[in-house]
Amino acid sequence: MSDDQRRQELGHFLRTRRLRLTPEEAGLPHAQFTRRRTKGLRREEVSALAGISLPWYTSLEQGRDINVSDQVLDSLARVLRLDADENHHLHFLANPRQYTFISKKKEPEVSSSLNFLLEQMPLCPAYITDAKMNVLAWNHLALSVFGPFGTADSRERNMIWRIFMLPSYRTMFVDWEDLAESLLGHFRVMYSQNLEDTWYSEFITEMTENSPEFSTMWENYEVRCTSKHPQAITHPQVGLLNLSTLVLPVQNGSGQFLHAFTPDLQDGSSERLAQLAEKMTVTQ
Repeated sequence: MSDDQRRQELGHFLRTRRLRLTPEEAGLPHAQFTRRRTKGLRREEVSALAGISLPWYTSLEQGRDINVSDQVLDSLARVLRLDADENHHLHFLANPRQYTFISKKKEPEVSSSLNFLLEQMPLCPAYITDAKMNVLAWNHLALSVFGPFGTADSRERNMIWRIFMLPSYRTMFVDWEDLAESLLGHFRVMYSQNLEDTWYSEFITEMTENSPEFSTMWENYEVRCTSKHPQAITHPQVGLLNLSTLVLPVQNGSGQFLHAFTPDLQDGSSERLAQLAEKMTVTQ
């Protein structure tokens, strides 16, 4: 990844976190009596609370080439009220060499063992994605729940494109906005780990131009290490399906993820999902 790109991304991340925090939340109750041109904390307030100099913090936000210790990052994370995912993201952007990530210059195929695993989950919809959140493989029940994924080179294979661009998804997912933010938070992490890959910048530009909701959420800079948001689906054939999401990285050097969806065992979702699986078996 380009160091310049990484430092610019770090600066952008810090600015969004500084501007979302009110003085009261940061423990500055008297700050409300001072005139403010923008919302959130000022740079001098962040630097004072974190115990670092204002010129140093300003340089960090402006993407300049400076070294950052873990102690300083921990102090910034505390001041900016970062959660675990955001804290991990901050440390990665500041010191990426401490982390080991798989090179994804050549996208690998889904292994035969993974395809076999997918088919061994007849009552749980499941699919495999790459680091771009393109769906590479799926089982039959995933097709019935989430709809056709299109051809290998189409945008319909991408889960970010699907959640923002498919009208059917707006009505199918009960908490569409929360789910979209969760998926985009996972996508943001993948993007930050692959800043040198032009596919991401081209895709983000395309989505920003075609989806106002994507543009707004992207500027909000949501960060989620994994998209574990529960999914409530109003399915046209069997009704409400409350599904929990399990996202597992595939530990074979591929940069792929296994997404499996398990039904709520108390509200009848498991029975309705089984009905859908039976309908699918009959029509095959």
